[in-house]
Amino acid sequence: MLQKKGEKANHKLIWKLYKQAGLKVAKRGGRKRAIGVRQKREPAKRANQRWSLDFVADSLANGRRIRLLNVVDDYTRECLKIVIDTSLNGQRVARELNELVTERGKPEEIMSDNGTEFTSRAILTWSLGQEIGWRYIEPGKPVQNAYIESFNGKLRDECLNENWFMSLEGARETIERWREDYNHERPHTSLKGLSPVEFASQEVGREQTLCAV
Repeated sequence: MLQKKGEKANHKLIWKLYKQAGLKVAKRGGRKRAIGVRQKREPAKRANQRWSLDFVADSLANGRRIRLLNVVDDYTRECLKIVIDTSLNGQRVARELNELVTERGKPEEIMSDNGTEFTSRAILTWSLGQEIGWRYIEPGKPVQNAYIESFNGKLRDECLNENWFMSLEGARETIERWREDYNHERPHTSLKGLSPVEFASQEVGREQTLCAV
C-alpha cells in the first residue's frame, strides 16, 4: 500500500518497523488435509464466471452468536456481499443471492460446501429457476474452494479478531467498512498489486478495447 502511494518501502524496512513496534500476528495451527483425489477445477477466466460462498461464525459482546455469509467472485477476488444475522437458512440465502443477481447479473456457476443451507430445497429451486449451475466441493476438502477460504482467513484475522461487536447493527457497520476497504484499497499480489475493484475496472476496459478492435 505504501508503494501504491509512491513511498519507497521494501519487505526489510517493513519487517524492521514491525519488530520495533512489537507487533505480532498469531499464526493459526496447521490444518489436517484430507487425503485422496481432489476435484479438478479450472481457474475462472472472467468476472461473474464463478461465485464462491461460505459461512463464518462469530459472536457479539453479550455472547450471542452471529453468522456471516460471504460471497466472493473467484476471478476479480471482489467480496460481493457479506450477509450478517443471528441465523441464515436456505430461504434467506436464496433471497440474498437473488438481490445480488439483480444488482450484478447472473454468475455461470456457484461453488459451496455441502452445508444444509446450500443443499436445501430452497437453494435447489432457486438455482434451477435462475439456470445457474451449483457445484459442491467434496466433503472434508475446503481446499477445493480455496478463494473463499483465503478470504475467510483475512476477514477473521483483520476484522473479526480485531473488533468487539456490541450489537448486531454495530457488527454490520464495522464489517461493511472492512469489506469496502478490502475491495477498493487492499492490493493483492495475485492481481498484480491491484485492488479487486481496480482489477475489475481494468478488465472491463480491456474487454471494451478488444470489442472495439
